[in-house]
Amino acid sequence: MKKLLLILVVFGIAVAVFSEPLLVWPDKTHGKPLVAGLYSPVYGEAKLDVFGNITGWTGPNLGLGWTWKTYFSPLELQKVNFYYEFGTNVVIFPYIGVGFDYALVLQNNQTLLVGAGASASPFTVLGFFFEGPAAILSSVLSSVILSVAVVF
Repeated sequence: MKKLLLILVVFGIAVAVFSEPLLVWPDKTHGKPLVAGLYSPVYGEAKLDVFGNITGWTGPNLGLGWTWKTYFSPLELQKVNFYYEFGTNVVIFPYIGVGFDYALVLQNNQTLLVGAGASASPFTVLGFFFEGPAAILSSVLSSVILSVAVVF
């Protein structure tokens, strides 16, 4: 019983630490949806195609850098939307990532995006070559991203 409780506590902490809550709302004066979150981007605006569909997000991230997140096709409801992203951390250190968002329509006509992804930077790659097993596990866990977003 104690092992099960410990596993549940560790899982809960991992979800809380690796989650990426985002809040998206339309900016009436600007005309583009904005995004605010805990991972990428922290605050930014939507990239739109010529038809007004959301094709990605861009803005600063918590790593003190900039993020460009782009969907392979415009964001669609009730479907898995794959994306790639690239950006910087601490202004100059690059990273790349891939993942998916699933867009769920809620009863109040709001949209909930749930997704996951993985990213890599030169530090992650160097960790595999120069560090021990604990550092490798830490590098892999730090590159996994869980995301939740509400679109208004």
